[in-house]
Amino acid sequence: MDKQFDAVYIDKELKEMGARVKKPLNIYLIGGCAMSFRKLKATTKDMDIVFKNKEDYDLFCDALFGAQYHQPVVVTNEYKKLMPTQVYENKDGFHLDLFVGHVMQKLSISKSMIKRAELYKKYQDLTIYLISKPDIFLFKGLASEARKRDLPDMEVLYPNLDWKTILNELESQKLSEHLIDLFISRLEEFNRTYNLDVPILSKLKKMLEK
Repeated sequence: MDKQFDAVYIDKELKEMGARVKKPLNIYLIGGCAMSFRKLKATTKDMDIVFKNKEDYDLFCDALFGAQYHQPVVVTNEYKKLMPTQVYENKDGFHLDLFVGHVMQKLSISKSMIKRAELYKKYQDLTIYLISKPDIFLFKGLASEARKRDLPDMEVLYPNLDWKTILNELESQKLSEHLIDLFISRLEEFNRTYNLDVPILSKLKKMLEK
């Protein structure tokens, strides 16, 4: 089983990175790490970070070297399928998946996502934002079909989920028919697994008929 890390550990790592960032920098956390900081999940195996642009990414990577992160010799298939800009890890086996602009070459970090993101903490010049619950659900719904571990996370995010926000974001991003079909398939799998209603399914299917 992969190593798991709690919010206290991740917080300590971010503090170390913040001490080494040379200019003001905003980063956006998605996935299990953002869920951990929201107390929706006890542990996670990695931290997914999205940057608005390459300049922010380069600034962050400069800080990583002093914090003793390196590019792993072997990148597992699971990380390859996510298609991050780069993967880093530390001596404890904690992974950072870094994305610039787009995540998994599927969704971009849009202005609306940035507006919905919640401020978590500031570590000197490093400011941490958590992507909203609807947007995390969307990212997880568009992850690789082989990532079964995303379904339990989607169940945790499900209560009081803002489905309208998810639908509006999908429409604004103008995804390909293939990606919409992938999201529909994941939602149908989610529905079969947990017997939970997914109110936007019929609207998504109509999007494919246009």
